[in-house]
Amino acid sequence: MPLSPPNAVQSLTVDASPTPAPNAEQSPSVEASPVPVPVPLVWADGTKVTAHVQGIEHARVATKDEDFTEESSTRGLVNSKTAFYAEAVDSSGTLVGLYGPRLSDQEQERAQTEYGIDPESQRLGRYVSGVLEPFTVAGTSKKDYLPQKVEGMTVTDSGIIWSEIHSENASSRGWKILSVSPGSTEVRVLATRSWKKGLNDVFEHTMLSSPVLADGRVYWTFQRSNPEDDFYEEKLYSVDLEDPGTVRDEFEPALTDEKVPKNLMYVNVWEDRVLAAVDVSDNSKKGYTGTISTYAPGGKREAILREAEDSTEDYGMRLWGADERGFAVEYGKNIYLVDPSTRQTEGFQHPEGAEISWLTQCGPRISWTYYGGSEDLATKRYVYDRDSKDLSVVSASWEGGMDYCSGDYMSWPTSDAQDPEADSSDVVVRWKN
Repeated sequence: MPLSPPNAVQSLTVDASPTPAPNAEQSPSVEASPVPVPVPLVWADGTKVTAHVQGIEHARVATKDEDFTEESSTRGLVNSKTAFYAEAVDSSGTLVGLYGPRLSDQEQERAQTEYGIDPESQRLGRYVSGVLEPFTVAGTSKKDYLPQKVEGMTVTDSGIIWSEIHSENASSRGWKILSVSPGSTEVRVLATRSWKKGLNDVFEHTMLSSPVLADGRVYWTFQRSNPEDDFYEEKLYSVDLEDPGTVRDEFEPALTDEKVPKNLMYVNVWEDRVLAAVDVSDNSKKGYTGTISTYAPGGKREAILREAEDSTEDYGMRLWGADERGFAVEYGKNIYLVDPSTRQTEGFQHPEGAEISWLTQCGPRISWTYYGGSEDLATKRYVYDRDSKDLSVVSASWEGGMDYCSGDYMSWPTSDAQDPEADSSDVVVRWKN
């Protein structure tokens, strides 16, 4: 999955029984328009993309026990002394995240950490049946693994894979790609890279994507730049999951000029190929046209989808997620769910003044949230079932935060509706088929 949005999820209390969203109807969701309409996207061969586009105003309100069951919650874990930040939910419905002693606001500022946890005491692990199960150093059973800043995490049938980058106050710069096998707590280091701090280190920017697994190899991208030194680096790497001895540089994107790089930060997997969103140069007045391409290991990049040359949109196309059934892109402030094999495309119009804040894609369902627009919009989580074509909405009482999913399981942060100032907690639900 995905790109690496911020990972600072606040911990939860859940009222998993939602309150009806304004303008949301209790009747079944409206079917997508039977007549596909052209959208400002084209396939690689130049054919215009057509999509069944609908709004979200008629989303059906999903209810607890009818549409989903609540499986677990961190409600009893989060308190004045302990913090928990979800990073993923695994295939068994178990939350995975960072936890440890809570810092005060002043302590957090001094520690220069985005997590409200003491960096020297934070741990990474599963929350199983109300008990935190820490990940451990490989070769040991009791020595807890001490994580750095987690950039992104992916749940696969082969285990949990994640990326970490240096903490802001670390003495050196570097990143790691790590994994934990199913049924294990031992952390395996798959790849590392480090470098010394520079003279203008305060101006340095780094981005590390969530790792993805394709045909036995783990792929990720890394960006490093420093405008003070006129320096920019961006690469796509891979390593064998079972035999991670050698890190392979897949390719370094060519620069369109000395200043503007191609963007490969959003990597996913589709049909055992690496799917990436890139920017390619053209001769139009806009200067760049967003393109989504695949990269087959040992092969060439192949374009799949790109913006139409006559598009008037100010914002480029963003790849949010992908799986064996297709991928989700945002363009023109709309969501498009694309099946490149059949060219079947579903579209959802953004509410006025709103933008997507988070999207997860797994199993038959796509879930997303918005920010901006009306005040209550940010508390709504929309769920689209690609099999039944059902669009539903879950209302959470806490504004903001990210959701995670794996198969039929989904987690999201909520708070006590009676005490909105209280710390939030994370709930895991299981959707009924």
